[in-house]
Amino acid sequence: MDVASTEKRKSPKKVAKVPEYLIYEVVKGKPIYYKGYKDVLNKTKTFEEIIMDSTLQAWLKFRLSLLIGQFLIENNFEVTTGEQGFIFPEGDKRGADLAIFKAENFKIDEHYSRQIPELVFEIDVKADTENTTEMDYVLQKVEDYHRFGVKKVIWIFTKNKKVMVAAPGQPWLTLDWTASIEIVEGLNLTLSNLNVEKPKA
Repeated sequence: MDVASTEKRKSPKKVAKVPEYLIYEVVKGKPIYYKGYKDVLNKTKTFEEIIMDSTLQAWLKFRLSLLIGQFLIENNFEVTTGEQGFIFPEGDKRGADLAIFKAENFKIDEHYSRQIPELVFEIDVKADTENTTEMDYVLQKVEDYHRFGVKKVIWIFTKNKKVMVAAPGQPWLTLDWTASIEIVEGLNLTLSNLNVEKPKA
């Protein structure tokens, strides 16, 4: 009996190390990978393919920042878009599609933000959720934002045309795109037509 060959057969297979560029977020020290990262490892897709937005997602980001941006800037806010990165006090890293900061809490630099935004927009789910569910991921991320000090999270789901509005200490709402959503005081938005409207007195 060839002992060496037997040991070779029993030796565990090496698990391929996932490159850092496929890490989307880090929570409690554990990486959360981009949705589709296994396709990149299997070389059936490129990294660029899995991180690119759909036309609807990209259009929503631009229209949202365009329609609400001027009002917010004129009212002492700043807006960031394009997957704004955050580092939480305990070291967790999260990313948001669009964030609204009070101007006095906003800092421009070349790093993830450690400043607390007033409001965060998310569009769909970009994270791989093979070890959980998409809804559990969404709920945990919203709770993390609230713990970080974010006062409102607006999560847009393009597939079923729903939007979740979550503010700490208040009932979380699931609305249709036809609903008028308060962004900040004095500014409402309807996703179905992306018209900005002043709330009725």
